[in-house]
Amino acid sequence: MGSAIWRWIDPEENPSGVIYGTIAVGAVLAAESTRRETFADTIEATTLILGLYWLAHTYATVVGRRLATGETLSAGGLWRAFIHEGAIVKGAAVPIAVLLILWVCGVGLNASVTASLWTSAALLATFEIVAAFRGHARGVQRVFQVLVGSLLGGGILVVRLLLH
Repeated sequence: MGSAIWRWIDPEENPSGVIYGTIAVGAVLAAESTRRETFADTIEATTLILGLYWLAHTYATVVGRRLATGETLSAGGLWRAFIHEGAIVKGAAVPIAVLLILWVCGVGLNASVTASLWTSAALLATFEIVAAFRGHARGVQRVFQVLVGSLLGGGILVVRLLLH
């Protein structure tokens, strides 16, 4: 099962989108969950906001390309950008799945959101570990790279602490 999950989120096609999705879902859950009292409300707000991020990234990609190249807007170009930026959803999928699974298992909302946030943080550290190994980093450089990803993940947890 772990390898199936990794194949789903492996950021080879659009690494920045997957990583952004992971960060975004953590930030959204850290901020939104303080205002929501039910799983359904929390999940609804989170998926709505992530959908808006996805559309915003799609739009920014299309307009940015058009500004740089002078292209006109086309349905095909818009669709390709929409699919490419779908990596944001891939990055958000695992933390949201953790939230849904814990809801089904009867775990409380606060504990489930916390577990989902820790999942986001762990994924960010994991992406950095994979990047360090793929980039053949060694010693202090590898530790530094993993620390950067871990600090970003830790930042999501700090947002939760500050807003709660």
